[in-house]
Amino acid sequence: MTIKGEHKAEQEIKKEDYLYQERRYGAFSRSMALPGGLKPAKAEATMEDGVLTLTIPKAEEIKPKAIKVKAKEKK
Repeated sequence: MTIKGEHKAEQEIKKEDYLYQERRYGAFSRSMALPGGLKPAKAEATMEDGVLTLTIPKAEEIKPKAIKVKAKEKK
């Protein structure tokens, strides 16, 4: 999974005898491996107070299939 973003900030201070301006910007990305058994198509992301929360539901576990074995009687 890769998360990409861009940071932009501008600051301007005007005083009687000077003007101060600052501009900061830049792109960033973070990559990480996720465990198997997830449903990435149903992922949801929210951002609150500068915190990114990513919710990825687990896939249903594959249940083993039970097969009944019938024994034949000897003649």
